[in-house]
Amino acid sequence: MVTFDQIMDVILKEFSELKPGQLEQILRLRQQVFIIEQTCFYEDIDGDDDKADHLMFYKGETLAAYLRIFLPGTKYDKEASLGRIVVAPGFRGIGLGPQLIRKGIESCKGAPVRIEAQAALIKYYQELGFEPEGKVYVVDDIDHIQMTLSQ
Repeated sequence: MVTFDQIMDVILKEFSELKPGQLEQILRLRQQVFIIEQTCFYEDIDGDDDKADHLMFYKGETLAAYLRIFLPGTKYDKEASLGRIVVAPGFRGIGLGPQLIRKGIESCKGAPVRIEAQAALIKYYQELGFEPEGKVYVVDDIDHIQMTLSQ
């Protein structure tokens, strides 16, 4: 089993800095988990990737975990936002998700952070300091809720 300490490469890039191979890995992982694994047929390529920073955790040449970051003024006026938070199936259960999210929060430079969380993960995100905001709503047949973190 791989531990977080063995994940050596943490990469944060703007969209324009992504290499074609990195972009392909990102889109493939998001498709594998959000569309195929969760059987949720939606348009993952939403036109916002070019406005985001992209945080990637690599084990060698393999993309182990990923999220995208919108700094304040990009998606929300005064809040940063994390989204498309995903850990590759072979890297789950070793604490990589919380490490990824903490690194994403750190990259928000002290701004409050908003996420659109799957409602089934409310307790998971609360353990990371996020608080639910508003009511549960449905996106692509999956219950979601807005959650915020004040820094």
